[in-house]
Amino acid sequence: MRILVSMDSWPADSEYPLGHYVKTLGVAGTKDTETEVLLNEFRIPCEPFPAKVLACLPPADYKITLEPGRVDLRHIPVLSIDPPGCKDIDDALHCTELPN
Repeated sequence: MRILVSMDSWPADSEYPLGHYVKTLGVAGTKDTETEVLLNEFRIPCEPFPAKVLACLPPADYKITLEPGRVDLRHIPVLSIDPPGCKDIDDALHCTELPN
């Protein structure tokens, strides 16, 4: 079993820190538990999106139509390199191994 604890202090005269139990993450070794361990360890935000954000999504049956002169690159894995908080997400990287 994996649990999450919080360290409150580490007295100078003690070999051990003082802390408290926060929550049980799940069975050690399972994908869901180990994923949650990594999210907590690296402080990656993973809360569900609020209803206000979800309301901005297109309907489930939404279809993308290509405009003339545009190329569909959705099949290529692309990584955004825009900094957090930017207003326009327009900087990205893609890496492809060439035959040479």
